Amino acid sequence: MLIAAIAAFCTAYYIVNVVQLHMAIKRAFKLDPVKRIKPIDCIQCLSVWIALILLFLPADVSQVLAVIFGAGFISAKVQ
Repeated sequence: MLIAAIAAFCTAYYIVNVVQLHMAIKRAFKLDPVKRIKPIDCIQCLSVWIALILLFLPADVSQVLAVIFGAGFISAKVQ
């Protein structure tokens, strides 16, 4: 259960801060750059939804996401 929470946070952090998926969506659909696209632009909101999805998936998926995006989170903080 703890691994799913860690995986959700690290995945959301990577999507919002590193990939900036919300900015790509705004550019692709020519949306107003000031308006928000919740939950894609909010780490807290997105991590809740990802955690809910991971709750219903096998534990192996949570472990893989925790390792992959956890490494990205740690490397961004160490840098």
